[in-house]
Amino acid sequence: MDKGRLEAFSDGVIAIIITITVLLIEPPKGNSLSDLMELMPLIKVYTVSFIMIGTNWANHHHLLKVSDGINGKVIWANHFYLFTLSFYPVATAWVGNSNFAKLPTISYVIVNLIESLAFILLEQTIINSHECRLIKTRIRKSHKELFTILLEVMALIFSFIDVLRFMSFILLLAMTALWIVPDLRFKQIIQGTEKNR
Repeated sequence: MDKGRLEAFSDGVIAIIITITVLLIEPPKGNSLSDLMELMPLIKVYTVSFIMIGTNWANHHHLLKVSDGINGKVIWANHFYLFTLSFYPVATAWVGNSNFAKLPTISYVIVNLIESLAFILLEQTIINSHECRLIKTRIRKSHKELFTILLEVMALIFSFIDVLRFMSFILLLAMTALWIVPDLRFKQIIQGTEKNR
């Protein structure tokens, strides 16, 4: 399969996920500032989700751009990755509508953790399927994936503690900062490939 088709399909799914997430924010029920303020928890968590989904999209794009090709294993790993991303709208709405209650926050962090593991699985599947030496070398020299999982596990722990629950979202944003667009490892590979042409 042409990797362009997989990327186009993935782009469409991610765009739909972002669209569904924002549509969960309904207009205020009244015309006062207090009516608008009732939506602020949902708007806050939507902002965090938008940043995360956008960062995921950019890194997914760069990962596919440096891959040598697409096979069945990569397609199914990519489907699993998109499946985990598709839970963002539900998790976002639950946290926002509950005003950051314990179980919704725990669920939100778990969705992020599973999505990160799915991205790492996709990354490894691409590397192992086509012996992408450039990616393998860059990833072995970096501990970004390990730091990602550690930050998300810490966020999960904080989500159980009422007075420190806000730290879960700070840690998730810190984790996202590790992957901010573009992932420099992939950007360097792309730039190096283009220079060699």
